[in-house]
Order: sequence, then structure tokens, then C-alpha cells
Amino acid sequence: MKSYALEFQPQIVTFLIVVFCYLINGPSYPFVGNLIWLPLGAMSLCFLLFGFRVVFAAILASQFSEFWFHSQPFFDQVTLIRTIAGAIGPALAIASMRFFKLSNFFDGDKLVFHHLIFLAILTALFNTLTAFFVSSYIVSNGQANETINATDFLRNYLMGDVLGCLIVLFFAALVVVPFIKYFFPKIAPSE
Repeated sequence: MKSYALEFQPQIVTFLIVVFCYLINGPSYPFVGNLIWLPLGAMSLCFLLFGFRVVFAAILASQFSEFWFHSQPFFDQVTLIRTIAGAIGPALAIASMRFFKLSNFFDGDKLVFHHLIFLAILTALFNTLTAFFVSSYIVSNGQANETINATDFLRNYLMGDVLGCLIVLFFAALVVVPFIKYFFPKIAPSE
């Protein structure tokens, strides 16, 4: 008999990781940007570990986190558009790295940090551009009472996204992967 708990384990882990990163990240500033945006790094990490089958879990975790921690309405069109756009950046970055064959993060037993840095920068770029177009659309339709300064928006988002991705990915590479290799060598990532 097949266990359904094992089938949904990556989705549950993704949900918990993204919610935890929202919790420790603090408030979000959608039209200004955050200094560090950890949930983007968490989504990148989960997409790397589990593939794109956890995209819905990441979107659901973002939606719940916006409701729980940032007091956003759960069934709001603007919040839903933002959470979906937030998952597009990491997915596009990983898909484009795979397309151009730049997604080899392990060389034998050693981790290739250059590829993690490139992934963080590419993820931040895609997420920043997606967030800018989505926020511009929201403001242009009169669904927000704020204006967007494009230079500040792009600079703040890009900086916060790069830092958030680098922090989460390097923490995973320097702490989580060695922990798994030491305690669970049979399931240690090597590709």
C-alpha cells in the first residue's frame, strides 16, 4: 500500500519553509521593497530541492503568510496576483539555467558556489522585473493608493531579492547539505 504522506512530503516541507521565512522576515513593503527578502530564497531552495511540483505549495504558503503575518485579505485579487508573481521569478531562473545547462550545482562532492550566486542574481532579476510590472499594473488600475518611483523600486527590490536568495541558499549549502551528508549520506544531494 502506497503512503500518501510520503507523496505530499515535499509540498509540506515547502509550505513550512516558506511560511517560516515569511515569519522571520518581518513586514513586507510591496511598493518600496525590503532590505532582505528571505521568502524568495526559500522558494528558490525548494524549487531546487523538489522541482516544480511544489510551486502550488509555495504559492499557497505565500498567500497564507500574507494573510497571517501581513494582514492582507486572503481572497484578494491583488494579493493573489502578487503571490503568483513571486513564485514566477525563482521558477523562471531555474528553468532558464536548466535550458542553458548552467544548473550543475555539484561537482562530485563539492558544491559549485558560482552557480548558486548566478541563480540568486537571476532569480532576483526575474522577480524584480515581475514585481515591477505587476505593481505598475495594480497602481495603473487604481487598485492601490500609492505611486511607484521606478528607480527606487527596482533598486530596493533587486538588492533585497539578491540578499534574501544568497542568505537562504548559502545557509542551505553551508549548513543543511553538510548536515545531510554527515547524518544521512544515502540521501545527500550530488547533482
